[in-house]
Amino acid sequence: MSAEVNNKAIRVMLVDDHAERARLVEEHLIAAGFEVLSIISSAAGLVFQIEQHQPDVVIIDLQSPDRDVLESLAIVNRHSPTAMVMFAHEDDPDYIREALAAGISTYLTEGLNPARVRPVIEVAMAQFRSFQMLRDELVSTRTELEDRNLIEKAKGLLMAQKRINENEAHQLLTKLAMDNNQRLRNVAQTVVATLSAFDIRK
Repeated sequence: MSAEVNNKAIRVMLVDDHAERARLVEEHLIAAGFEVLSIISSAAGLVFQIEQHQPDVVIIDLQSPDRDVLESLAIVNRHSPTAMVMFAHEDDPDYIREALAAGISTYLTEGLNPARVRPVIEVAMAQFRSFQMLRDELVSTRTELEDRNLIEKAKGLLMAQKRINENEAHQLLTKLAMDNNQRLRNVAQTVVATLSAFDIRK
């Protein structure tokens, strides 16, 4: 059975400093239906490589991955979140914690077994999707809270300036939004920016 997402083969980038192991892993990936986009032997230029190829998942198996590698992965995670699997012999809890914070979806301290690479990728991608959903929900919740606070501030300023109650202030904001074909948040932002320039409470 081929490895697919939305009827397209899952695209893999392999970062491996062991040529023979990389060849075996590539063979197993292709046999399992994955598309191997690129194989690179070091993390040098990793950010550029990921931006160029835009893989669905990155597999990293380096003998001694340093913190420069984690910094590169953190940059990728901020700008182009990608499922990432790291095989490493480093079992230091601090390093593992930093790796996960940098965006590693799955961290394994055992060697990369070519025959097991498919289930590892599937787990990593599932974990990545789950994390992305949680992050999106957090961003959405934070945005909603910020919008609510902004609207409440705008209503308070309107109530003070026009001597109206909260319901009337809300209706005024809604009317302004409709009249100007803008979101309520944008209108509230304009009201706050405008009225905050005046000391209307004196």
